[in-house]
Amino acid sequence: MITIRNLSTENIQAAVQLAVDDWQRKYVLPNAEMIAQAYVEPQALFPLALYAEDTLVGLAFIRRAQKASAMTLEQIIIGQPFQSKGFGSESIREIAKWIGTQFDCSLLHASVQIGNQWAREALETAGFMKRGTDLDTREIEMIYIMK
Repeated sequence: MITIRNLSTENIQAAVQLAVDDWQRKYVLPNAEMIAQAYVEPQALFPLALYAEDTLVGLAFIRRAQKASAMTLEQIIIGQPFQSKGFGSESIREIAKWIGTQFDCSLLHASVQIGNQWAREALETAGFMKRGTDLDTREIEMIYIMK
């Protein structure tokens, strides 16, 4: 079972070191860069530590949109040793539940680069639907209706 915890001094080192497989690196920003962005945008970008039992298995970053009723799943990673165990889609479902308890949000956005089939499947398994494709940015826009 996935639980969401705050990023803290106790888990920051493990969070920075959490890595995806080599072929996946082109799809995500480095954890340290995302954590730094969250530090300078504390009211807009929220880092979430994803745990299975007491083991850090992933990180997610949620962006609060200008419109308070929408949020964006900016990035989610599941560490390479923990992939293919269902943690991705379970984490996404837990993130949606967490957002529902913390914010008055009716829509959760995410985008997936064309070719990142694993991420797209995790989002779809968690309940996201395809909204459209932007060929200029080579991204598929996905949405999750909260309410």
